[in-house]
Amino acid sequence: MKWHQNMPRIPVVVIALFAMLLGALVAARFMPAAPIDWNRSRAFSVLNLAGIGFVAVVVVCLLILKSMDVRRARIQQDLLEAFLEHIPDNVYFKDRDSRFIRISRAMAGFFGLADPKQIVNKSDSDLFSSEHASKALADEQEIMNTGRSLVGIEEKETWPDGREGWALTTKIPLRNRKGEIIGTMGISRDITERKHFEERIHHMALHDALTGLANRTLLHDLLGQTIALAGRNKKRVAVLMLDVDRFKHVNDSLGHHGGDRLLQAMSVRLKSCLRESDIVARFGGDEFVICLPSIAGKQDIANVAHKVLATLVEPFQIEGHELRISSSIGISQYPADGESPESMLQAADAAMHEAKTKGRGIYRFFAPELNQDARRRQKLEKDLHQACARGEFVLYYQPMVSTESSHITGVEALMRWRHPEEGLIPPNQFIPLLEELGLMAEVGRWALRAACLQNVAWEKEGLPPIRVAVNVSAQQFHRGNLVRTVEEVLRETGLDPHRLELELTESLTLDESETTIQVMHDLKRLGVSLSLDDFGTGWSSLSYLRRFPLGRLKIDRSFMRDIPSEPAAKAVVRSIMDLARNLGLACTGEGVETMQQLDYLKDHGCTEIQGFLYSPPLPADDCRELLRLGKAGLIAVPDRIADCVQV
Repeated sequence: MKWHQNMPRIPVVVIALFAMLLGALVAARFMPAAPIDWNRSRAFSVLNLAGIGFVAVVVVCLLILKSMDVRRARIQQDLLEAFLEHIPDNVYFKDRDSRFIRISRAMAGFFGLADPKQIVNKSDSDLFSSEHASKALADEQEIMNTGRSLVGIEEKETWPDGREGWALTTKIPLRNRKGEIIGTMGISRDITERKHFEERIHHMALHDALTGLANRTLLHDLLGQTIALAGRNKKRVAVLMLDVDRFKHVNDSLGHHGGDRLLQAMSVRLKSCLRESDIVARFGGDEFVICLPSIAGKQDIANVAHKVLATLVEPFQIEGHELRISSSIGISQYPADGESPESMLQAADAAMHEAKTKGRGIYRFFAPELNQDARRRQKLEKDLHQACARGEFVLYYQPMVSTESSHITGVEALMRWRHPEEGLIPPNQFIPLLEELGLMAEVGRWALRAACLQNVAWEKEGLPPIRVAVNVSAQQFHRGNLVRTVEEVLRETGLDPHRLELELTESLTLDESETTIQVMHDLKRLGVSLSLDDFGTGWSSLSYLRRFPLGRLKIDRSFMRDIPSEPAAKAVVRSIMDLARNLGLACTGEGVETMQQLDYLKDHGCTEIQGFLYSPPLPADDCRELLRLGKAGLIAVPDRIADCVQV
């Protein structure tokens, strides 16, 4: 760009006087020095007048040209002033020493100056950090030395107080009329807001919106870099895949908002118990992945897994509820279990599912045979979608027996899956999958209807009337319109409501809301009874026993197993029975397998038991045989059904 400096302004009067003087000089040049010849004098006069006229014309032209030049200069100056006054971008002119000559009004405002003139003769070092000022000076010196422009450069600006901003800048050489470089001109647009928006978009693309942790995309990138670095340095890397046990129960009872709050609280705890160099990511849903770079050995990995599980087992306060959760962890190692992010994550996932199968709340290291288990799980998930439509689910029935008379007082309906290739699959292998796939409400409705129809069929055959107990999952309770479903099934099957007992899992008590209590009371009004299954294994408050309209507690089998050897287990069972008695609730002992267990329950007033000591779960036809007897003896179960699948 050429810099048009103001021309020196010569007053018009001076030009006119100069013209008159010039005319006189011209006239004197042609005036003869000899005596005047008046005839010749006239000729000279004409010439003199012509010369003066010519000079006058020239002068007038010069005056006009001068006036036009002045007008153009004034217009250019006015345009420049208007440009600098109103352009919203930061525009500046600098001399060869990189000192400001002129700046725009917008730039003055950007610097917090009332008048653009306040910046004249200042440099970038007076306004920005030394690092930014040095970079600007180097750029401008290069422009003046080479004559090349810098166009569309994104610059990070750092202020002396630490504030940072971004500008999109173009810098060009500033030339005079002769084409000589006399400085630089720059035009800069503040793009700080745009850059922050881009950073937010970039962060959102690589981080989980709920927890702020790395997402799958960033995890794969970071894990790939970690593996590459470990390969060069001959180090180990561990991947821990963590899944919250029965997280769907939390969503079903507290809603997705409550589940989200739990995931956020978990992410905070996970970061707090790990090193800065460790990577924590939310893999999806209730799954988290932890990457441990440069880990020394297997014991160190186990120590981290222990620490994580211990951190998460402490209660969470979520929207007025105290939640206690457990998690399962699967662990894979580089290079033993995989040499890519995909293979390591797949191995950790297989180990995590193994941990869930082995009891939950634990961790497991990957073993090669787990790949086969993972493939089987994927196939079962695929087959489950059509199992109900194909009629592959069946119900088995386990008798509940009076401890006083040995009469059968009821049966519990337990679901089995008759897989076309694998045969009979027990519930612990497919019920969790049904819940994860969101199919539990649909399959649960089928089980309820089938159990009621079977009880009605037994009554029509003249068998003694008994109650049939059907399990209700948290997913059914909160998402399956349970009251309407039960009402419709009772109407369709004709079963007496008093012959139906709904077994609620203790996980339902995570939610003591008025909605939950109302659903229970609505069920009671239909005439069905409610029992609490697996009592003693949950973490929720005992206050629900007072608020919920329950009729029975079922003591979990885990306490029965330890009665012969653990005094603490005996004390827990005795306390549960005393609690039930004081609250006016019936009590059923589950998982009774030995006479020692039976005697202990009878001695402490338990009136009903259920377990292999009397009978395993039976197909409907075999259960009919026991019902015809009316009693269940210790050897009443036919040998041909002794190998039935356990609960």
